[in-house]
Amino acid sequence: MDLKPILKAPPEQRYIKNSSMLVTGLFIIAGVLYYPTQGYGAVIALALALFVLLGQKLLIAQTKRYFAEMYAAKQQFEQSGNLDYLEFIRLRGTQMLSDNKVLADSAKTEIQTLLAFVHKHKGA
Repeated sequence: MDLKPILKAPPEQRYIKNSSMLVTGLFIIAGVLYYPTQGYGAVIALALALFVLLGQKLLIAQTKRYFAEMYAAKQQFEQSGNLDYLEFIRLRGTQMLSDNKVLADSAKTEIQTLLAFVHKHKGA
């Protein structure tokens, strides 16, 4: 039986790096700790896995919302020409790059594209 396809991480999310390997590791730790700790260690490891999954869900929702806001600001700028929308995109994009350490490479590229749009239109 080949375990490699089973243990392989699923494809990366669009905006956030995948945490499945960490969760799998916590499940394995829970199994190992079950008997020596009479189940208490397993409960702690499984609670940590649940915490990781909930944290990832919150990060995905927050990141999707931020991207939706930035694209809405881009659309509003194209319609109105108001430079405040560009400033919003610049501030939100740089905030995301500095605060969110689990951004996927595709999300970082998308933010860089939006920041390039801001730079292009602010200089004009």
